[in-house]
Amino acid sequence: MKIGFVGRWSPEDKSAWSGTYYFTWKEISKHYQVEQFHYKWPFYIREYLILHKQIQKIRNKKIAVEFLKGYAKYFSKQLEKDLIKRKVDILFCPGAPQLLAYCNTGIPIIYLADASFQQLQHYYLTFRDLANYNIKQGIELDKRTYQKSTHIMLASDWAKSSAINDYSIAENKISVVPLGANLEKWPAATDIKKEKTAVCNLLFLGVEWERKGGQIALDTFYQLQKNNFNVTLTIVGCIPPFIIKDPHVSVIPFINKNIPAQEKILEEIIHKSHFLLLPTRAECAGIAFCEASAYGIPSITTDTGGVSSYVENGINGFALPFSATGKDYAKSIQEIYCDNDKYLALCKNSRKRFEEILNWEAWGKSFCTIAELIYKK
Repeated sequence: MKIGFVGRWSPEDKSAWSGTYYFTWKEISKHYQVEQFHYKWPFYIREYLILHKQIQKIRNKKIAVEFLKGYAKYFSKQLEKDLIKRKVDILFCPGAPQLLAYCNTGIPIIYLADASFQQLQHYYLTFRDLANYNIKQGIELDKRTYQKSTHIMLASDWAKSSAINDYSIAENKISVVPLGANLEKWPAATDIKKEKTAVCNLLFLGVEWERKGGQIALDTFYQLQKNNFNVTLTIVGCIPPFIIKDPHVSVIPFINKNIPAQEKILEEIIHKSHFLLLPTRAECAGIAFCEASAYGIPSITTDTGGVSSYVENGINGFALPFSATGKDYAKSIQEIYCDNDKYLALCKNSRKRFEEILNWEAWGKSFCTIAELIYKK
């Protein structure tokens, strides 16, 4: 069986879709031949899209250019032409409905998504204030892809509810399969010896300070200090919008996983952390929760979006209500860390959840099962 990997970027780029392209490609390649399909913007398409942005900026509206019909039709037709020359048995497409929406092909499609375009309209800040025609076209092309897909692998129950309720997708056409940890390697279970130290090390891991709840994480840190609780906070992946002078707060703006030396730095930081603190305001899936669980680290986060498919209360962490404040997060962390048995049980179960569910091998097994069933038909 040959799988056609269809995407907006090269799956060999570890940064594409936060690493999801790379790890799905790598996992599928273990079992099948893989043919890659991805395309660069030609000059005139880029200029056409820039024009849309400029016009809407005057009107105080935004444009998500990749969700314009013109964009989707161009790339769908490029794929359609390529599929005549480069034969594959099944198409796999992670989060790129633009390449499939207007592509006429009889090849079975397995589509991967962590959210529908429609549900993102009222959720992510980047999708707010879009021009009305952009929303309409985006929903249309997204819905077309869902409907023409043979099977849809969704990253959470939250995404599944939108596929069914917003796009009228039959439930038997959907599988909820959590994503895995975007790590090339992780410690063996026997090497994870979580020990409580006099200082509790918190890790905030995210590229968007505001969306990931950076201020709440910082408020949590300050509240713990106020409670005379010894704590450090390491911020990785973004720069806070102000200078933090506290010596117990470290900021590492960016780590490139494509560079082995930087990837090793991230691994060392995660290994030394006691909690992943991510009071996220909007979250489709939860790669960071998978990575924390791989190291036996509990996650303290928010019950929003697809989070509950990754963090199970009392198992690999706790998802607090959206209204929770820094005081609430601080109370939760302090209570857990001061209870030796409770903390160590969370660490042990975090690793267990990674081994059973939150890893790419488990995702790959689900993909193979789906692909084989489709192929036999």
